[in-house]
Amino acid sequence: MRLESSMIQLMTAPNPHSEIDSENRTRDRRIAARIRQDPTVIKRAEANLREWESRWGGLNPAWQEWKIVLKMLTPVQLADFLESATPKASRLRQSSPFLGVVE
Repeated sequence: MRLESSMIQLMTAPNPHSEIDSENRTRDRRIAARIRQDPTVIKRAEANLREWESRWGGLNPAWQEWKIVLKMLTPVQLADFLESATPKASRLRQSSPFLGVVE
């Protein structure tokens, strides 16, 4: 009976990851709005990636992907990407280089 009770508690416990994902989606919607108003804020993300690459001697795979995304997409496409629910956007949202853009 205890095992069954513990499993029920585990299955019904709040998922902290879903809260973090929700906060990240909200943040990215705000960043997308800022990009639409002032595309130069993208330079902050590029500068963050350069700083992190210098500090850590390279970029982790997610930051490498961000570097490519920032080079390939126009500001409008980037804003749309940040607001999208695609698996790639959701995954990269966890490693955003837009630190300091909307704090």
